[in-house]
Amino acid sequence: MHKICGPNKLNSRSQHSAESPNFTTMKDIETRPPIILLMILVFTWMTLQCTKEEPFLPVLDIHPDFQPLVDLFEEEASKRGINLTVDNLILQYDTSLTQFICAECNSSESVNRVQKQILVNPNNRICWQYSQELEALIFHELGHCILRRSHLSDTLPNGDPKSLMIVGDVTVYAPCRYVFGQAEDCNNVFKRSYYIDELFDSKTPIPDWAK
Repeated sequence: MHKICGPNKLNSRSQHSAESPNFTTMKDIETRPPIILLMILVFTWMTLQCTKEEPFLPVLDIHPDFQPLVDLFEEEASKRGINLTVDNLILQYDTSLTQFICAECNSSESVNRVQKQILVNPNNRICWQYSQELEALIFHELGHCILRRSHLSDTLPNGDPKSLMIVGDVTVYAPCRYVFGQAEDCNNVFKRSYYIDELFDSKTPIPDWAK
């Protein structure tokens, strides 16, 4: 005997398909996962992972010759009500600097994601003779690196530099290098308090000795 149910099943299936087409209903849409939105979220997450910045770990490496000056810089800031801690700084000698450069800071960026570095020319016969001159040199560079100050060429009414941030002058509050006439006429040590005040506050009033 030959079974004849095959054609009937096919006809039945065809009939069912014709009678009940597989349309997508609103319920199907509501319950189906939002594939496009999910893909966007995954892509965004992957992009953020690829562009995520590595944590910045600043280096503090200060030559023993300069550590007392960095400590003094923090102390002077504290005296003026400024809470300042130097924790991002490389401060070292560099013999590759030319004789025309006594020191240099690599960055005055306000964002603390840049490793700050001050290199100092060890040829001190040219760059400084007195401790006050070395202090002025280091404070000038810390003015760039830590206080984010730029050079300032303005002068006071008596012709003296207005700021320690002047270019190429570390003698603003130093003793006389060369005495011509009376030594007290060129001894600038007493001017130190003004220049340190101005370093931390550019709006410091003009001192009496400069009027």
